[in-house]
Amino acid sequence: MYKIGIAGAGAMGGRIGVYMKEAGYNVTLIDNWEEHVNRINDNGIEVQTETNTYSVEIPAILSKDVSEKFDLIVILTKAMQAEEMLQQLQDTNCIHEGTALLSMMNGLGHKERLSKFVPISQIYLGVTMWTAGLRGPGQLLLEGEGGIDIQRADGEQDENTKYILNMLNESGLNAKISDDVFKSIWSKATLNSVLNPLCTILDKTIYEFGSYQESKQMIIPLIKEIVLVAQAKGIHLDREVLLNKIEAAYPKETQGLHYPSMHQDLKNGRLTEIDYLNGQIAAYGKELNVPTPLNSMITHLIHQLEMKI
Repeated sequence: MYKIGIAGAGAMGGRIGVYMKEAGYNVTLIDNWEEHVNRINDNGIEVQTETNTYSVEIPAILSKDVSEKFDLIVILTKAMQAEEMLQQLQDTNCIHEGTALLSMMNGLGHKERLSKFVPISQIYLGVTMWTAGLRGPGQLLLEGEGGIDIQRADGEQDENTKYILNMLNESGLNAKISDDVFKSIWSKATLNSVLNPLCTILDKTIYEFGSYQESKQMIIPLIKEIVLVAQAKGIHLDREVLLNKIEAAYPKETQGLHYPSMHQDLKNGRLTEIDYLNGQIAAYGKELNVPTPLNSMITHLIHQLEMKI
């Protein structure tokens, strides 16, 4: 039977894993949080929705203990943890010659990083619009609706693309094949590279940040810088569309009441994904001779805050 591993079984990994398990697929959650893994194995994973609370029996395992081979590995670790996780899985022969890797991580540059483990033709990139929360070990909070855009990393379509798409849709995850997933990835990365670090540096919710009447003057120069780097990489983004997408997150009834994940990471003593957002944009800028002073400064500011950890 086709075997699926969810590498990184936090909030989003839990949502994807639970949905696929409930659809009848052979799914294993892989994580390095021992208390989380033990609770799932002892009691199932608890799911709280807007209307119901229930448990789903699903196997979970620490990455160092995995021994079975997987046909598909969905990667939903923090960006900086992905290579270590995949190296562990490769060292224990869990990645075979046909294993597909599907990244739905935040940030940029994942195609290049995953190509260290499998050929480009076995790498799939996804952008998810689902949200999820983790209330504690083995306890998911799943609210709202979402969707997933996927594409093979080389832009080609094959039978495996269609098979993965079908599995996601049979699991109720509202997936579609994108004809330009990199544009979607850069669009989401722009939002994350604006709201995540600025709200973190200023210690504000998204609503509080957006309530400042000059917030637009803060973010437009940053958006312009990101768009120029993307353009140098052959990805064409619309500045106005990006601005509207960011401002649509301000109201309390959308995302406004929330602190972004980067803020939550620092608050909980965890390193952030800044090097895969603004830091990666600055690195691309240096490589392509596009000045990125704002992204470079933001990266340094977040690293300064990380020094408290």
